[in-house]
Amino acid sequence: MIGVVARESDRALVPEFFQLFKTPWEFYRPGGRYDVIIASSEFEEDPHPPVLMVYGSEPGRLDDAGSFRRESAAEGVRVVWREKGVPIYGGLLTFEASGDPLIRLEGTKRPAVVTRSADGRKILRIGFDLFREVEFLIRSGQPIEHAQTPTLELHIAMLRDLILMAGVALVEIPPVPARHTFIACLTHDVDFAGIRRHKLDHTMFGFLYRALFHSLLRVLKSDLSWGKLWKNWLAAVSLPLVYLGVAKDFMVHFDRYVEIEGALPSTFFFIPFKNSPGRCPEGEAPRKRVAKYDVTEISPDVRMLASKGKEVALHGLDAWLDVEAGREELKRLQGVCAEASAGVRMHWLYFSGRSPAILEKAGFAYDTTSGYNGVVGYRSGTAQVFRHPGTERMFELPLHVMDTALFLPARMALTQAAAYDIVGKMMTDVSTYGGALTLNWHCRSLGPERFWDDFYSRMLSEMKERGAWFGSAEQVVRWFGKRRSVTFHSVRSQGSGVEVDLSCGPWEEGPDLVLRVHAPDDGTRRDGNPEPKIVTRDIPIHGDFRQRVSLS
Repeated sequence: MIGVVARESDRALVPEFFQLFKTPWEFYRPGGRYDVIIASSEFEEDPHPPVLMVYGSEPGRLDDAGSFRRESAAEGVRVVWREKGVPIYGGLLTFEASGDPLIRLEGTKRPAVVTRSADGRKILRIGFDLFREVEFLIRSGQPIEHAQTPTLELHIAMLRDLILMAGVALVEIPPVPARHTFIACLTHDVDFAGIRRHKLDHTMFGFLYRALFHSLLRVLKSDLSWGKLWKNWLAAVSLPLVYLGVAKDFMVHFDRYVEIEGALPSTFFFIPFKNSPGRCPEGEAPRKRVAKYDVTEISPDVRMLASKGKEVALHGLDAWLDVEAGREELKRLQGVCAEASAGVRMHWLYFSGRSPAILEKAGFAYDTTSGYNGVVGYRSGTAQVFRHPGTERMFELPLHVMDTALFLPARMALTQAAAYDIVGKMMTDVSTYGGALTLNWHCRSLGPERFWDDFYSRMLSEMKERGAWFGSAEQVVRWFGKRRSVTFHSVRSQGSGVEVDLSCGPWEEGPDLVLRVHAPDDGTRRDGNPEPKIVTRDIPIHGDFRQRVSLS
């Protein structure tokens, strides 16, 4: 059991952290029995556990004068843990110590963690503030330069590592479904419902430029085939016939997504009102944000997708800043499709610190706006669903990979080969740390002038081969809700095993959870290895669980 000695200002955030690192814990109680105590550097009461972990970027009573140095957070610092760089957004203390530190300041050998023994216990002093770092990631999100670092997950991994290195066994419910390696969530923003609705506007002229000229540059970079260049040129030539209704509209791809995805679930986000840019923080949003379709005008397509098992959700305009607007937008969508979920992603990813509470009051169950427009990566530092601070049930499914961020000239402007390397690394991240990799492939992206269909199909094949479980946005949020419902009643070490007693109500939809048990093998220390070998066992669980888990 972990006990937490927290500042009053951290007490609201700590429970959410331990929903992400799902392991037995409680706020410290005098007289309680704990294997590990996690405390801030300002802690006053000394509970004397076997292992005391003191986090903090300010000197505390365990720090001798001259034994530490403040590093400048204003200049941006990273620590290195097992060859991985971890950004630190608050302050950082480094310490005087010899040897090869487990966590050190990047570019130096100065330790960011030191260990000592005193009064029969181990004391680990870590030079940054864990809960403040997590709060920054969830509330503010990390800057673009660290977008591709799963920073929050690395903090969890470092904490787990430090506990196990201290010789303490640990149980957890990892963010990974049983018999799978990670979760894949396929989503589609429907910003356009056909080129026919766009005449002599920036969409039409942008299409012509990219189809006629930018496509040729892609061919010269071996990023587009000559055959697809020819199809782009034919599409440009056919534009008058599309406007006349004689030729098929080549920007409508609902059937094509159903064909590519087959039985895989996915989520389509629809805009409720046409010709409205909505509002941005400075007032009225730019006119380029206007959608030229109304969800009521494409109701047959919306209902077709729902009949094929696809989730229908809202691509909101003003829901992020106005409760009544959010209610009206959701009502509009559900009037077209009764099966529509109460999920939302904001158009252009508009969001503010007030948005979670506003969306919750408007009746939404989850949001999936937390991402970047210009790059791919982990805005919140995680691939896990989390609950927004200050709300009771407003969950965030982070957005990670967006097609336009990868390929558009004004954004990352990657070749498909370079893009696949980045997305492949992110698949490896979620396979390592768990969570849901959320993709946004815009509805128009399968045909002219983009032709990002082959790349999309290749990603789906790769995720299947890697053992992903595919869920719609709503299904993924519900799966994480089941994980959050787990309650640990007791965990007791017994010889070469651990007895675990937990509650988790059964469910019908989605894969089982996993109980993961870690234990250090102290025999490796006797073999001269300074680090103990960690024995890990995974057990699928479905409902309540009470039994002894053997690690021998």
